[in-house]
Amino acid sequence: MDNVFNQYIEKIEDSKSLTLMQKATQLQKEGKNVVNLTGGEPDFDTPAIIVDEAVRLLREGDTHYLVGQGLLELREKIAEYEEKENGISCKAENIIMTPGGKFGIFMSVVSLINAGDEVILLAPMWVSYAPIVKACGGVPIICELDFDDKYEIKKEKLEECISEKTKMIIINYPNNPTGKILSEKESGILFDIVKQHQIYLISDEIYNRITFDSKKSISMASYKEIFNRVITVNGFSKSAAMTGWRIGYVIAEKKIVDVMFKLYAHTITGLSPFVQRAALKVFECDLEIKKMRKEYERRRDYFIRELNKIKFLSCLVPEGAFYAWVKIQLPNITKSVELELLERIGVLGVPGSAYGIREKNYIRFSFACDMKTLEQAICRLQRLENEFA
Repeated sequence: MDNVFNQYIEKIEDSKSLTLMQKATQLQKEGKNVVNLTGGEPDFDTPAIIVDEAVRLLREGDTHYLVGQGLLELREKIAEYEEKENGISCKAENIIMTPGGKFGIFMSVVSLINAGDEVILLAPMWVSYAPIVKACGGVPIICELDFDDKYEIKKEKLEECISEKTKMIIINYPNNPTGKILSEKESGILFDIVKQHQIYLISDEIYNRITFDSKKSISMASYKEIFNRVITVNGFSKSAAMTGWRIGYVIAEKKIVDVMFKLYAHTITGLSPFVQRAALKVFECDLEIKKMRKEYERRRDYFIRELNKIKFLSCLVPEGAFYAWVKIQLPNITKSVELELLERIGVLGVPGSAYGIREKNYIRFSFACDMKTLEQAICRLQRLENEFA
């Protein structure tokens, strides 16, 4: 038998970001001095009130199945929060709890597309969108936005990507890797396109509580007229420093949630009850979340300011998330940008090619690390001016 493996899964590339994180860890174990800026998770611990609640629940034996779309009390709290903070009018029945946002994206895509359907992805984009689309038999169509336009969505460019096979668009704001937020102008463009072409839109909003300069990213599901076409994916991993807890959620029209639940019931059965009940405490952590956001903003201010002082480097100011998206123009290099930086100065970032763009001279650095690490990185990056004098 020649076709041993699923043809769609075989088409998936390895995750470059995870591969690089593993490489950095290995180099550090070997005693090599590497400043690792590949991380995609908060460097803070989960707030104590959440941890203490989980410990209490475990000790009380809250370890049995909790079947259904998720804990009703948690879904009601999420619905209340989303309407108040993001203008998304929904009920508990519109929400399904997932083991992290990534599975929520997968479940949304696999529930809506058929083999051969096209899915438009706005690049630079998170590394897992295209592999998920491919795994579900879909065809990723890359709409590459421009650095010089500050990655603003242009209606003409987006329209060029639409065909009779287009089933959906996936967006991510605040954006990983650029840190851009979705403006009212851009949300209006997306609204018009979704309404006109009757396509679906998945809005990945996992960073929506990490925004700077008092700015806010628009939630597309706040447009009531297209609520039935928008699937919102969110969670607590980034905002509440709960990446290892694996808890997220999807908001959608009830008939879409019902289809998702068919897959849900036959795959994960249900999310851990003690995790869901502990997650209720997230809504009592506004102060802790605000402190984390302020610290990210402080790091951003320092890191971006110093990066833009260095010859060969230019970086847009991120409006959210915790990444610096850097354009690097090094003369006469023979290796990829990330390898040049790793081998010459011992700084590791994720290459721009991982985020769906064609140009090879971009890299993503994370500032979800302490100031000492960022200062070390800047000190080393400054050496590029001598390395390429």
